[in-house]
Amino acid sequence: MRSITKYYGSNRVLDNVDFSLKAGEIHAVLGENGAGKTTLMNILRGLTQPDSGEILINGQPISIKSPLDSTRQGIGMVHQHFLLVPAFTVAENLVLAGQSNGLLLDRKSILARASDIAARLGWSISFSTKIADLTVGVQQRIEILKALLGDAKIVLFDEPTAVLAPNEVGELLAILRSLRDEGRSLVFVSHKLGEVMALCDRVTVIRRGRVVGEVPVSETNVADLAQRMVGDERSSEPVALPTQKNIFSSAGITVRGLTVPKQGADDLKLSDLSFAAAAGQILGFAGVDGNGQEELFEALSGVRPFSSGELTINGKMCPRIRTSDLSELGISLIPPDRQRQGLALSLSIRDNLLFDAAFERYNRKWDLLSNHRLDQRAEQLREKYDIRASDLSLPASSLSGGNQQKIVIARALSKNPKIVLAASPTRGLDVAATEYVHSQLRKCRDEGAAIILISTELDEIIALADQIAVLYEGCISAIVPPDTPREKLGLLMGGKTIQANAKEEAS
Repeated sequence: MRSITKYYGSNRVLDNVDFSLKAGEIHAVLGENGAGKTTLMNILRGLTQPDSGEILINGQPISIKSPLDSTRQGIGMVHQHFLLVPAFTVAENLVLAGQSNGLLLDRKSILARASDIAARLGWSISFSTKIADLTVGVQQRIEILKALLGDAKIVLFDEPTAVLAPNEVGELLAILRSLRDEGRSLVFVSHKLGEVMALCDRVTVIRRGRVVGEVPVSETNVADLAQRMVGDERSSEPVALPTQKNIFSSAGITVRGLTVPKQGADDLKLSDLSFAAAAGQILGFAGVDGNGQEELFEALSGVRPFSSGELTINGKMCPRIRTSDLSELGISLIPPDRQRQGLALSLSIRDNLLFDAAFERYNRKWDLLSNHRLDQRAEQLREKYDIRASDLSLPASSLSGGNQQKIVIARALSKNPKIVLAASPTRGLDVAATEYVHSQLRKCRDEGAAIILISTELDEIIALADQIAVLYEGCISAIVPPDTPREKLGLLMGGKTIQANAKEEAS
């Protein structure tokens, strides 16, 4: 790719970017949120067109006007934000991505190939299930299957490990190495510097739409790459703020005997969950994706009904939770899927930031909204949370995934909540943004909020949680301190130990 330049309005997203990919290599693309990495990959995939520049394969200039052109050139892509039809089954989505034989799609051979690939990856997926009924992690697996269905010589992976558990990450990296060994060329877009160092052959770093460095992995290290990404000497490790001892009352959230029935064929029943997060405490839920995390978040946020159990929130018994009660109870949400659950993508960045601010008395005058105060509020949130947008009137869909997540974080944490339900709060964020979100969650905790943190990132759970509850097949297998050895946590996450009495552990 030579001299690739791309504008969105007056915002120059890519500025004369050069990028090369050798046959049989894994090339990483690093950069902060909004640096232009995904835009560069979307151009190569044919999802968007550059304003200038050219693309060559084997030295020959080519034209890529659509994903079909890209596929014909032997290019596949695993998207960070899934390009799936929610109302269709897994099989129907796979067939849509399959190669046609003349005028017809050979459904049988496409699904047979998909089954073989899934077996190689160690995945068990029901092809008859609708995409809308699958967890985020399983949906990403379908994206990987789609990309590998064709005979792609170049495969683009945009944050492929973002929703995978630690054991799944190792398996995926092994698959990527095997694809490279078969002669394929892979582009690996990731914020996880350790994975880049362990997997890739070369690294290109993009900052603010420009290439600031290209280096072989053998000639760099994590600290050097982090410095290139952010442009200063910021550490690549999250700031380890000391855990504040709980000086607050026991008010917070207490759950006893929570049971949530299945709603669909692939849903997981939650059975007799008991746990508590006091004011000034973070309770982290660890576990391999698909073990009840989504069901737990939906039950606590009022989206999914529970058949039995008692909830006490800030000293108030709540026989049931409705979404309309969340604001009154002082509960803020950071949902697991920012695009489906956290944002109205067609609305402006300003409007997405101000969903809750519109109800604050300060932003009203004689029961009418004050646009001046709301504009000030939106600008304050943009600066505080480093949301990189040239114009707040642009639609939220125009932002990178990381900047979209910052909108969700800003809206949730700027209300001084009493309870925060946070699911995968740093999914898709770069090193600096992850560090910032972690510091904000700690600050919120230290100001007296009770935080329920649900994440498949074990490093994140260990770094933030004051106590760790491990979910396995809809049950709490144990509640343990954060200094528990990783080996033991891994066993608990894999269901290798006898389940402990969750009620006794919670007490």
